[in-house]
Amino acid sequence: MADTTWEDPAALPLRPLIDLTADPSVPPALVAETALFCAGQPDPCGWLPAHAPPAGLRRAMHRSGLLDAEDPLVAPPEVRERLETEEHAGLLWAARLMRALGRRQDAAKLLWRLGADAPSPVRAWRDLLLAEDGRQPLPPVPPEAAGLPVRLATALARAGHAATSGQPAGEALAAAESLAAGLAGDRLGMVAQARILAVRLRCPGEPGPEADTVRAVVRDLGTDRDDFLARDAALALLRAAARAALSGTGATGTGPAREFAGVALALDPTGAATWLLAADAARAAGDQEAARTHYRVAARTGLAERTAAVAGLLDLATPTAAVEGAGPAETAGTGGTAATADNTGGPAATADTGELVGALADLLASDRREERDRLEVLVARRPALGGTVCADAVRWAVAVRESAAGARPLPLERYRPFLDLSPSEILDPVDSPPVAIHTPLMSYAAVLERREPWFREIHPQRATAAMFRDEMQATAAVYGYASGGASADYRTWLAAPDGCPPEVRDRLANASDLPLLDRALLGRLLSAVGFHAEAQQILPGPDVPVRDPVGAYALASWIFAEQMLTTGHAAELEPHFRTLYDQLGDDVRYARTRVVTTINATVNAARRREPETIARWRKLGEEDLARYTALAEVSEFDAAIMTSRWFRAMGFLPFLTGDRDLLRADMDRWLGIARELTGHDEHTRVIAADNYFPAVETAVRTYTYLGERDTALALVDELAERIDPIDPKTWLTAGELRYQAGDVSGALDAYLRAAHLQFPYGRISWFNAGQVHEQLGRADLAVECYRRSLAHWPTGVTPLRRLRDLHLRGQLPDDRGVLAAWAASQSAWSRLPAFEG
Repeated sequence: MADTTWEDPAALPLRPLIDLTADPSVPPALVAETALFCAGQPDPCGWLPAHAPPAGLRRAMHRSGLLDAEDPLVAPPEVRERLETEEHAGLLWAARLMRALGRRQDAAKLLWRLGADAPSPVRAWRDLLLAEDGRQPLPPVPPEAAGLPVRLATALARAGHAATSGQPAGEALAAAESLAAGLAGDRLGMVAQARILAVRLRCPGEPGPEADTVRAVVRDLGTDRDDFLARDAALALLRAAARAALSGTGATGTGPAREFAGVALALDPTGAATWLLAADAARAAGDQEAARTHYRVAARTGLAERTAAVAGLLDLATPTAAVEGAGPAETAGTGGTAATADNTGGPAATADTGELVGALADLLASDRREERDRLEVLVARRPALGGTVCADAVRWAVAVRESAAGARPLPLERYRPFLDLSPSEILDPVDSPPVAIHTPLMSYAAVLERREPWFREIHPQRATAAMFRDEMQATAAVYGYASGGASADYRTWLAAPDGCPPEVRDRLANASDLPLLDRALLGRLLSAVGFHAEAQQILPGPDVPVRDPVGAYALASWIFAEQMLTTGHAAELEPHFRTLYDQLGDDVRYARTRVVTTINATVNAARRREPETIARWRKLGEEDLARYTALAEVSEFDAAIMTSRWFRAMGFLPFLTGDRDLLRADMDRWLGIARELTGHDEHTRVIAADNYFPAVETAVRTYTYLGERDTALALVDELAERIDPIDPKTWLTAGELRYQAGDVSGALDAYLRAAHLQFPYGRISWFNAGQVHEQLGRADLAVECYRRSLAHWPTGVTPLRRLRDLHLRGQLPDDRGVLAAWAASQSAWSRLPAFEG
């Protein structure tokens, strides 16, 4: 067997469908246990279980990465030996096993190989199984020679078909009951009675059993885990009785629905369909907390059930979200029975941000149904979700549905310019970061237009961090989106059809033949999309003498890329800055490079906490700034932008020396100028916004340092809620400040908003939200956050440790066995430190 991915908790209860084994620490879901039962069945014409994998389950397992691409049959040697037979009974046995594994096409091929010379029982089972898969009409009840099991199964199938098609089922039920009479007093007789009652409960117009009858039959069947057929029949009856009670049909009434669902869970403790039913029953009984827990378990342990489960969570978080006349499972396209809510068309006043964000993450990231089905869940809830944190995702879902070409996952679509250097055509402007996405676009324009950098800002200041590409690739993996354009590998991005544009690729292939200014502009573009090391490779480094302003700009671009690559490290870049600065001549085209060099050298010295070095650059920069802003070639706008940038960088000196008066004076300059500048055309408006964002960010840090936390918090709230509401870094900062101010619930909301954006700080946002959930006593929600943090960074030790510690303290939720076994299978498990509890 090839290496199978076990990153999804659903793999554990579904394991028999993957390799015909079961994890000893996790009982398989009954639908998967059916495969183990069929594999060991000696008589292929004997009784067949009621439960089989849903038709789309195997496709969902492929999409989730739980099956190898070739999907070979992985089975013990004895099973493989039996599969090699060509005799009729062996072919039927193999077909029934394939069906129990969800391999419907393989089962059909085997069944079609059974010809007219096959024994009567074999032919009867062949006809019934082909009909149940919709490959031929349902046959009549076969003659006695076929045997009682297939005759009874056919009669039940005919009754079930009549029920689903709205036809009278009485005759078929009577035939089944007559046949079952021959098994009276036998163990299989009890199984048959339960199967008949289950079908009767699904038949409208037919008298259903009383609740006490259901209880008695289930009690007689028992709960022996070794008696698989009895548990299978009891589960089928309990599910049917619970559904009938929820829908108000049958004689059981609505009261016992939750009771029946609870007993069903005892028989099928890892079955997602059973958890989904229990969630619907709890919701109908008014126990929303239990319903939330059950929906979460169903979303974790199920694949075919995941859409319905997360739709249920969405509806619980926004009571007005359900589509009129349909429950969450219904609107998800999975045919469930959840309770409905009124669609008023207005935003839900009591929306639960935490539940909304978590459900949305599961729906868009971990759910592996077809994208159109998943997005339809959001589209159907558009009115109620319009006033919530999910509003942008809903607008995107509507746009994707109406777009013939489709789109990337939302977190990547927002940052599309970093992938293929083009703006998104389907996002609403309020869904797009108003600043960050302009950096690659304007850098690209600078390359195409060969903009000269001597006297004005030709592209935004904001730089792409060195971790940016890794985070983008991780986010693409979370969403199951195979994209070369999102790759952290430069060569992959360069060659990807959805990555580097052809004209840029051609220029990069011949970069050594290009004029130096063109290479410098290309280097800035590569840095803008996150490839700093590759930017350096096409630029001259400090060893090449600067002979003119173009050479100075090229070297400045090389140093800039090095500065970004070494962020977070105390790199010694000071010699490079001095080398550059000392070679700058008197040509007015050097003036801007002089000022920018003092700014970047100051930032580098601040990283190394060297106030003497900053003081030197500040003294030089004062003269350089005055000379640059006085040039006739420099507009008032560009002079103001540079002044704001320079004072913001120079604020590091009073910060390190403790000179609060100078720090306030510097802040008044950089923040005051940034507030006044708005720009006068499309280009300058972007530059002004690009400057305003870091100006406010730095002011937030400054006010925090000065002890004025209320002012800092007010600024960061303005940044997050008005200036750039979908910038995750801002929401993370807001979360930290709120937490420090004692506003724990406000911090949680901010962390969840950052998590909702997923990229580029998904792993941090989800982990922080989990920590706060733990502090608030919500271990179940904390677990979900840690799981999602690990999805963004599977080698993360810290969130995995939190899951391990919660389990050892007995604080994991209802599916603790599945979660604990899943955590132990993650790649970082072996690197966990010892438990300290």
